[in-house]
Amino acid sequence: MIRRRLGAEYLNRLFVLLLLVGLLFLLSGLAEFHRRQVNQPDQLGLAELNSQAPFGVNVLIFVRNIGILVIKLLPGVVLNLLPALAALAVIPWMASRFIHTLYETKDVREAHKFLHRNVFGMTAPEPIMIVKEGDIAVGAGSLLDRVGGLGFLIVYNDSAVVLERGGRLIRVVGPSLGFLDRFERVWEVVDLRPQRWILTDNAMTKEGIPIACEADITFKIDDRCVDRWGEVQTKQPVEVDPRSFADMDAAITAELEKAGILEPLPYTDEAVFNAATSIWIRIRQPGHKGRLWKWRGRVVIGEVEGTLRNILARYRLDWLIRPPREGHKHPREEIRELLEQKLHNALPVGNKLGARILGVNLGQIDVKDERISTQWIEAWQAEWERRTVESLAEGEAEMARLQAAQVQAQAEMVLAFTEAIRPLVVSEGTRSSYELATRFVETLWWMSYSPGMRAFLPPGAMRTLKELEKMLGKGEGASQQGDSGQLLPG
Repeated sequence: MIRRRLGAEYLNRLFVLLLLVGLLFLLSGLAEFHRRQVNQPDQLGLAELNSQAPFGVNVLIFVRNIGILVIKLLPGVVLNLLPALAALAVIPWMASRFIHTLYETKDVREAHKFLHRNVFGMTAPEPIMIVKEGDIAVGAGSLLDRVGGLGFLIVYNDSAVVLERGGRLIRVVGPSLGFLDRFERVWEVVDLRPQRWILTDNAMTKEGIPIACEADITFKIDDRCVDRWGEVQTKQPVEVDPRSFADMDAAITAELEKAGILEPLPYTDEAVFNAATSIWIRIRQPGHKGRLWKWRGRVVIGEVEGTLRNILARYRLDWLIRPPREGHKHPREEIRELLEQKLHNALPVGNKLGARILGVNLGQIDVKDERISTQWIEAWQAEWERRTVESLAEGEAEMARLQAAQVQAQAEMVLAFTEAIRPLVVSEGTRSSYELATRFVETLWWMSYSPGMRAFLPPGAMRTLKELEKMLGKGEGASQQGDSGQLLPG
């Protein structure tokens, strides 16, 4: 049992003190014996001893003479030990007064108990400090909290602590039962449970309209580490062997098992130390409520707030508040994925905040003021009008370009037709109407295959051209037959 072990250690230290006092008495008695130059045979009654007398009688005579000698020497021994006895009484009293003044204890008696406990040890598991749910549940503000041990420390499975002694951070203690060494105190408590922080971030859109976006961030103390092969590994929850608490009191062990201390949450010492030392002085005004921000505030305010504000500033308001379209991601989902990716990149394994991002969710994106909605509508109406004017201008320019191309194509068509007919008109020989019509059709077919002119020949004109070609083909056959049979006049 722990009480029995503590009691044994206390008695051992007390026995050493009593042994030291006895040694001082012995040395003082020898000094007084030597100073008086006592005749040892006479004082010890050695001459009275008779070899013929029984042994018991001789022992009684010897003890009686020693007692008489001690009584004679006692005043001198006490007088010699008076400075040492005074020192043994004054030093603890002065030390208790000093501790009372230095650490502002309730009274000198509390300071004396603190001194006595640190000199001789503990007789029971008290004073006790219990840490759970990321805070000191029992012992907050006590002398054990402000000054340090000796003391009994219980850290539940959902917390870890960083200990300090003499102004130096010395070690990290996870869920366990143990003791605080002399002047060792809890410097910071770190909550190992997943943390959820809902943040409303005020930002501005790409066009300068103020909006408010709610971000739901879930994070915890980092439980990742890099193995010897350079791979990132995640620690798994482990169970503590109940036999490690075999020397504890049954009541304490039962209470701790009920609270779940045998199943500590996973963490790394480096992450706990980084989180405990990530203190941010956000406001310099002493005594301000929000002056200090610890690791949780730094994760949310320092990392999430600025990152989300920068992401929102890339998008227009209509894109942020538009309803989701079928087959497309919701606008907030795209922002959420981008924010989560940036946070994972900002908080890798071994980061300075000792945190690990578990999840990111975004709430509704709202315009902060009703007047801003009117401004937004007016701004987008102006944008729509500008886009409409630009579209009309572009359409008119395209129409003018097409008309110019059509006029040019028509001019080229007339020029090509003129060049094709010119040899028939200026020739000295007589040309029949059939030859003129044939050349006309050939010229039209050539222009229909020209990339620049074909677009200006409608389908009806193309069908008429085909019918005309068929008629000319029949006319050519009849003309040839007339010439051979002399049916036509010469």
